[in-house]
Amino acid sequence: MRKSFPNSRRRRLLTYPLAAVALAAIRAHGAGPGSVIGAATSVSAGAGPPDDSPARQGWSMPSEHAPHTRCWMAWPARTEVWGDQLAAVRQDIARLAQAIARFEPLSMLAQPGQESAARKSCGGDIEIVPMAVDDMWLRDSGPIFLTGEQGKIAGSVFNFNGWGKKQMHSRDGSVAAALLAHLHMPAFRAPFVTEGGAVEADGEGTLLVCEPSIDNRNRNPGLSRDQLTSYLRGWLGVDLVLWLPNSKPDYWTDGHIDGVARFVKPGVVLVDQGLPEAVKFLRDSSDARKRRLQLIELPRPDEPHRGQPNFCDCYLNFYTPNGAVIMPSFGQIKSDQRARDLIATAFPDRQIVPIRLDAIASGGGLMHCVTQQQPAA
Repeated sequence: MRKSFPNSRRRRLLTYPLAAVALAAIRAHGAGPGSVIGAATSVSAGAGPPDDSPARQGWSMPSEHAPHTRCWMAWPARTEVWGDQLAAVRQDIARLAQAIARFEPLSMLAQPGQESAARKSCGGDIEIVPMAVDDMWLRDSGPIFLTGEQGKIAGSVFNFNGWGKKQMHSRDGSVAAALLAHLHMPAFRAPFVTEGGAVEADGEGTLLVCEPSIDNRNRNPGLSRDQLTSYLRGWLGVDLVLWLPNSKPDYWTDGHIDGVARFVKPGVVLVDQGLPEAVKFLRDSSDARKRRLQLIELPRPDEPHRGQPNFCDCYLNFYTPNGAVIMPSFGQIKSDQRARDLIATAFPDRQIVPIRLDAIASGGGLMHCVTQQQPAA
């Protein structure tokens, strides 16, 4: 469910090879904290995490529900992507940023030259950080933060390639390394391609992914499932990868997990009620600690947005800042309330904050797609 752009005529395939993006990032940021550490180029099928992976050094991806230091977002920069919808999309981004900032600090990346506009729209509570960006989907273009021993924080860089070369962005392809360099954090470049919306961790060793968004020639040609599993274990620090089937993958992401299933806590998963294959798979699965997964089935809105094929109408695409759940609302009283009640039951200790973001949703994503949490040390 993510990343579609509102009008196919506005897509711009930028000819900027992935290898050039990686090389430019390494040259720009040099060695030391924030520089990209080279990854292994091969691994034996069925092996554990590669020896030079961050997992072998004690790094791992925490649950999104663990405490955050801050949230990162990006200010949409390109008229070529959004056309006459850009102003409305920016309004949605500013409103979402203000809602999140009630619960945790928020920093907004903004293309140099657009800082003043972003600051004026977002308000004084939002930090504006100049950085080269194309668009706002930082969940996918940004790094995935890792925690290590003694409260250390690092990040993995996953070679963003425009969701399988459907849309290449020269700036967004290097933003993960640039952000980690800005934060003076170690950066580990993975030997494969994926996005943050494609992975869901419980913080206790279990990772959920959907098959077509990672095990796909448009991202990882020539890599086997065993190799991809080993790499996911190595660059996210997990023990078990559960590969969910997805019978309804969307065009842009090929079926990201954040539109299919989300952890409530270890052992408990919210899942899209309308995906019976995923429901059955999860119902028959156990996590890394041998717990049988418990499911909460979440329906979609009663009335789909007909005429808007890219519209993200998925309640699962929520974001969990400290002490809250920022969840989608679609202006449908009954289904919005039903989803709110289910999410409130799932997260009884968090404040539930529904927000309607139709302009963002028209592009194929919602609040989870445009945020990236930085875990607390």
